[in-house]
Amino acid sequence: TNQIQIILRWVESYSGEHRARRYRQFNQVWNKTNEEGLRQLDFHINALHDDGKINVTRDFLDETGNIISLENQQHLAKQLALLHPIIRMQDARRLRDIELDLNGNKTRLEKRLENTVKRLQHMPGHVNKGEVRSGIKAMRTLLDHYFAFDSHNRSPSDIEPSRHLNMRASNIHPLELVARNTSNQSRLLLMGLLSTFVRARGPKQLRPNARPIVIFEDPESRLHPTLLNQAWRLIALMPMQKIITTNSGDLLSAVPLTSIRRLERGSTQTESFQVPKGCLSKDEERRVSFHVRFHRPSALFARCWLLVEGETEIWLFSELARLQGYDLSAEGVQLIEFAQSGLKPLIKLAIILGIEWHLIADGDMAGQKYAYAARKMLNGDQESHRLTLLPDRDIEHYLFRHGYEPLFREMANIDDNMHHIAPKKIISKALKKYAKPDAALAIIAYTEQHHEDGIPLLLRRILQRVIGMARGAG
Repeated sequence: TNQIQIILRWVESYSGEHRARRYRQFNQVWNKTNEEGLRQLDFHINALHDDGKINVTRDFLDETGNIISLENQQHLAKQLALLHPIIRMQDARRLRDIELDLNGNKTRLEKRLENTVKRLQHMPGHVNKGEVRSGIKAMRTLLDHYFAFDSHNRSPSDIEPSRHLNMRASNIHPLELVARNTSNQSRLLLMGLLSTFVRARGPKQLRPNARPIVIFEDPESRLHPTLLNQAWRLIALMPMQKIITTNSGDLLSAVPLTSIRRLERGSTQTESFQVPKGCLSKDEERRVSFHVRFHRPSALFARCWLLVEGETEIWLFSELARLQGYDLSAEGVQLIEFAQSGLKPLIKLAIILGIEWHLIADGDMAGQKYAYAARKMLNGDQESHRLTLLPDRDIEHYLFRHGYEPLFREMANIDDNMHHIAPKKIISKALKKYAKPDAALAIIAYTEQHHEDGIPLLLRRILQRVIGMARGAG
């Protein structure tokens, strides 16, 4: 590759923000309002590799994507970088002491904070309350300076008005909201977070009017989940743009659904997927937030969802996959029970986020309705790729007809020679004596003893299909 182009779009947080003093110098490059009535600014970076040299140009673009001709182009580009510097916060263990030694570039407050952090790390019992209070005070001053908690004027219609109104009403500083009634260990975490920020900003002092964009790389890498949640409380309160990379389901469940960007790496490119605002109805967003984001946040990392009706199928397909030598989690397949959340919102979310999906529906009336809903969302895909409709009323009746009749008779305590009893009655009696999870485990145990090489063909095909879909997505 000899050329790389990057286009960054800056959008107002609220209507009229472009008139703020810090943005007045960009008047000639702000573009017209978008669909939401907000002005935007497009910044273009072009790097060209030519004869061993790399030439970089920085330009501003108009609404049609053409370069705006300006005399002070480079000056404006530099001012934009100074106004919104990128600060990358990594695991501090990767930073060498030489990189941390900023000498004259540290302020007295920063040195005091770093010394308190070091003493709390190495001699926690020797740090008195006065030192801790002093460290908290230093943190507050640094937060106000770099993140402008008090001086960052916003429109009355703030992005999160309730949060700021509550803070103003109680007259409590956000840092004190987090640090109040916490242990020294928690305060050490908060101080360490700010100390890491100070080191990450590099040798240059930030301008008082700067609004940093902070990138937190995998904050869960060295934090216990409890401490991670405490760190998130502080990070969430910082009134600036944050970009967080994470593999943590705990952290993912704390972030609004519309703020999540799911990255999927293909053989030639990496795609980004997100849930646009207004794409899901309030009821749909509530359902998927509760059943996926809160209860199964790891599902958002999956490559393929196998949508099933009940708990029996979850146990059954997990164990049948194991018997065939597959680990569904390792393959990126997530089993999701859709009965409580509803099928349509889940399929809609999967499509929006670029997650493959396959539905298993029973052959009864309810299953027929689920299948009908899935057919309406195929988007041109073949039905067999997205949907398996069982030929029987449910999974138990399907298994009964495919080699598991002796097991159900044993569970129902009905002799094999009593042929006049209908399968429906035998299955019903068995499930009255055994809860569905217990029945599923009994089916797995029976399969291991009698049918390990003869798992019903339809079930084997379902597993092979979703594993193939997951591998294709990866």
